Amino acid sequence: MCIRDRLFTACDSNQVYKKYESLKNNEWKRDHTIVFDVEIDDIKSNYDVYLALRHTTYYPYANLLVNVTSYDPNENMRTKDFEFYLRNADGEFKAEGAGDLWDIDFLLFEDISFPEKGVYTYHISNYMPYVSTPDIMEVGLIVMKTEVKDADND
Repeated sequence: MCIRDRLFTACDSNQVYKKYESLKNNEWKRDHTIVFDVEIDDIKSNYDVYLALRHTTYYPYANLLVNVTSYDPNENMRTKDFEFYLRNADGEFKAEGAGDLWDIDFLLFEDISFPEKGVYTYHISNYMPYVSTPDIMEVGLIVMKTEVKDADND
């Protein structure tokens, strides 16, 4: 798990996209879909795609339910539901914290390829069973080139 660039930059060498959307009043309304447009120029590499969250100490739940729908440049759609745990079994946050702020990144798609150049669009929706989910400050998307593994060291 990489720490956001607000704290450290050690994980950013293969980063091709990183963007966050701040949420009004630190709440993510169920009807608010967050959209990210990712320009892909290198179709020879593989990529990891992460959901990035910043939440407060007062986030009341152990988990977060989201749906991610992606569209390729030809508008072909792929959708998947996720359940991410923000707290461990002891009830403590898994994220890196500073004061009342907590940052965590969750792997959405690992070692994927993009078959053609162009804009890939990601729609991220809150699937919690509430009208709004409090204490979510920002939702982001990070796309990183996958580390090339040395065949001699596998």
